[in-house]
Amino acid sequence: MRTRTIANLSLIPAVVGALLQAGAQLFAIAVIVGTVTAAPPRSLAMYAGEYGYNSGPFWEVMPTVTFGLLLIALAGNWRTPRRRLVLVAAALFIAAGIFSVFVMGPVQEAVVGVGYSDTVDEALRIRAARWHLLDWAAWAMTLSTGIVLAASLAVRVPEAGGAGDVA
Repeated sequence: MRTRTIANLSLIPAVVGALLQAGAQLFAIAVIVGTVTAAPPRSLAMYAGEYGYNSGPFWEVMPTVTFGLLLIALAGNWRTPRRRLVLVAAALFIAAGIFSVFVMGPVQEAVVGVGYSDTVDEALRIRAARWHLLDWAAWAMTLSTGIVLAASLAVRVPEAGGAGDVA
């Protein structure tokens, strides 16, 4: 199989995965986080009860799939001029994950952990607004991953055995 074909076939799914994840994050921020951070703990009602909203299963799978696709893209493009861009995308994705787990996650857990109550707590609303802002920052990093990966598709990959082949 030619170098160009392998490079493209390994990169395109990573672009799709990163942009799908960014789209899911955008939905979560605009609809879910925007709602639950409006007036906590009252606005946390959607998490309450036996059948409360839980996106955990999705977020346990999607980033792992996206990261796996990034690793495949990196392997498929390692000996191409795209390598640097794919490495930048992987670094952005890892940074977004670390940011989400260690910076945004604790703020989110502190807000959601309070649980539903038919009141509004101003101090909690301020923490919730911080969560909302941090979620936007995490989304920007994930979107940047997808943009860098998509931009790397524009980098020409020489045919195997061609004069411009990278060893």
